[in-house]
Amino acid sequence: MNRELISKALCQIDESFIAEAYRPVTEAASGSSERIVPMKKKRIITFALAAALLLALGVTAYATGLVSAIADVARSLSSPSPDEEMREERPEAAAYLDQWNSRMDELAEMGENADKTAQSATLEDGTTITLTENYYDGERLALSYALSAEEPRIDYDFGPDHEAFAHLAESEGLMWYQSLSNEQYLEIMAKLKLSGKVGFVIRTVDVGDHVTLTDGTDIGPFIGGELDGYTVLVPQNGLPDPAKGRDKLDLTFHVKTYEAYIWLEGDQVYSYFPVIAGVPVTFEIRNSAAD
Repeated sequence: MNRELISKALCQIDESFIAEAYRPVTEAASGSSERIVPMKKKRIITFALAAALLLALGVTAYATGLVSAIADVARSLSSPSPDEEMREERPEAAAYLDQWNSRMDELAEMGENADKTAQSATLEDGTTITLTENYYDGERLALSYALSAEEPRIDYDFGPDHEAFAHLAESEGLMWYQSLSNEQYLEIMAKLKLSGKVGFVIRTVDVGDHVTLTDGTDIGPFIGGELDGYTVLVPQNGLPDPAKGRDKLDLTFHVKTYEAYIWLEGDQVYSYFPVIAGVPVTFEIRNSAAD
């Protein structure tokens, strides 16, 4: 899935402005020099820290309702409050950071008050999608889900005789290997070194970028952050009108088996990604304000 960090969706602040605003604060205010990093780098670090926290708690914690992945994401992305020097010298930047933290606080509160009753559905191939928590009050929505599926599978039955070969296009810098294990990658590289070319298909199960109501209304685009297998989603532009003020929402996820047809020849990469419809899975989400 092509997801950005949840911070970009919630904040919608100019990246350069945030990077300029995120500057060292006094040692007393920051508590640690580790927080003195550019904003874009901090986003990566905070997700890593949150993932480490999840591992320490145990991967079953979110699914059993002991903690909130939604709240953990929000807290990990919060920024130090602007100091007085920033407020005097760059008041507009300080205001943006105040807005950022306010939205993270709001998201954390939604996570703490989320319905943590897990709902699961298992597909014919054994893939299981679990809605681990959700928050809906008629105006706002936040979700967390986990997907249990096979590791990416590689089939070496792809070559010039395959019908998909004609659809290949040259790809520059394609990260085709990002979902593979080290062993799978090394196996591919060994085959490439042996013959100078290799073709294969990578099949990966994932959830589509958009979530819909049962009548087809698109709630998305959903933007999310992933923490050790748990995905937190919020609507980038808020809820559409058809999804507001209901006693409940029937949300449909689309679980897809993505196929990547890859042909490596020398140092050239050619690829083809067919469109996959996906299997719909629907969960009921209650309006907490209507209870």
